[in-house]
Formats: sequence, structure tokens, C-alpha cells
Amino acid sequence: MSGIRPTGFLHLGNYFGAVRNYVRMQDEFQCFFMVADLHSLTTHPDTKDLKSNVLRVLAENIACGLDPEKAVLYCQSHIYETSELYLYLNMLAYQGELEKTVTFKDKVRQQPENVNAGLLTYPVLQAADILLHRASLVPVGKDQEQHLEMARNFVNRFNYRYGNVFPEPVAFNYSDQLIKVPSLDGT
Repeated sequence: MSGIRPTGFLHLGNYFGAVRNYVRMQDEFQCFFMVADLHSLTTHPDTKDLKSNVLRVLAENIACGLDPEKAVLYCQSHIYETSELYLYLNMLAYQGELEKTVTFKDKVRQQPENVNAGLLTYPVLQAADILLHRASLVPVGKDQEQHLEMARNFVNRFNYRYGNVFPEPVAFNYSDQLIKVPSLDGT
């Protein structure tokens, strides 16, 4: 299970960091790949463009080789159960642990005028996406490693409280290292 935010055109970082593995995985596993439109709302995209961006990202994924006959491709906001599980997981997430995430700290620095609850609870929504499908393998880049660790924490808390419901997800990559593709300016 994995997803890409519809915030612009897919780029080489998306391809080498994610989509290339998606194409390979669809032949070996039961895969769920989504366009993460709810995640994109944390940075206040132009909502007039959001629908067309979602459709474009779906088309670009297919153009890169994802096959709707081999993998489930969907739009995150169309699966209402994601939001419901997100609510339950939020009750198991602690403010302190969420405030310590590298991505939250980065977003606070980058956009101090837009420090919203969605930015803070981004890892919880990501965990809901993963757990909804009971995914055990998650293709993530180095930048998402901390979020996946948090998803495992939420699994343990949920399973302790409600019974053994979800498997612990682990990072998956065809190489032995998580990939981080730098931008053209080196960041």
C-alpha cells in the first residue's frame, strides 16, 4: 500500500523513489496504490485544480506502468473508512510524539502561517491509509521512515486496546536501503 499526493506533476523523485517499485510490486503482491488527496489538503492546494490533479496523477501512474488489472488504484477521499479509522487512531496518538516528527518541524519552518492540525496529524492519516488495507509491506522512502515507525506504534496501541486487528507494517524496498532522491538544488 502506498500513495502519492496530487500536488503537481509526477517527477523523477516520484518515479525512482516510488512508482518504479510499484510497477514491479504489482506482479508479486496484492497492491493498493492511491492518490493521496486528503494529505494534500494539509498544505492548502488550489482546490479548483485538485480534481484535475487527482485525475492527472492517476493517469501518470498508469502511463508509468501501473495496471488497474493487477493493482487497486484509487482516490483516498473516496474511501470513507479511512477517515473513520483516522479518528480512532488519533485517540491513540500523543501530541508530543506528533510534534517531534521531522516532517512536521520542516513544514512549520517552511509555512509558519499555515501550522494546521492536519500537518500535525499527517502521520496518523498515513497510518490509517496503511492499516485500512492491513498492509504489511509499505514502499517508503527515507523521509517516511519515521512515519512508518509511528504506524507500528499505533498498531501496537490499537491491538492492545481492541484485540489483534492489524499487522505491523514494515518498509519495503527492492534494495537493502531506503531511497531519498535529492532535488535539483541538492536538498
